Amino acid sequence: MKILSRILFLVFILIGVLVAVSNTQPVQLALWPLPHIIVLPVYLLVIAMLMLGVLAGLSMGWWAGRHHRRRAREAGGEAARLDREVARLKAVQTAQQAAAPAGLAPRDQRALERQSALVAPELGSRAARGPLS
Repeated sequence: MKILSRILFLVFILIGVLVAVSNTQPVQLALWPLPHIIVLPVYLLVIAMLMLGVLAGLSMGWWAGRHHRRRAREAGGEAARLDREVARLKAVQTAQQAAAPAGLAPRDQRALERQSALVAPELGSRAARGPLS
């Protein structure tokens, strides 16, 4: 892709040089509300119009992409928030594993938590929500 863009750039430069060399005749440019008449070579007028077209196209493309940029910004914020939540949940999980009785399998530990929730429901619901809730 880099090579293709460089080749196209060189082709456009070559075309611009050929236009400039072959069109050196002066031209009068009068803009309606202004009283001045501008005299300039044809190639400068052509290049100026091409540059205005490029700038207009770039600005329209930028304007059309504003919705996508906003959605990407919002998605980036959401991803950062979810990353922080995952880190917090991992920290809670490691703290719970450290506080859990050693030697119990995860299945047995879940069974013990369910049994505790049946015996003391307010304690079980608090443990399910996490220590920071």
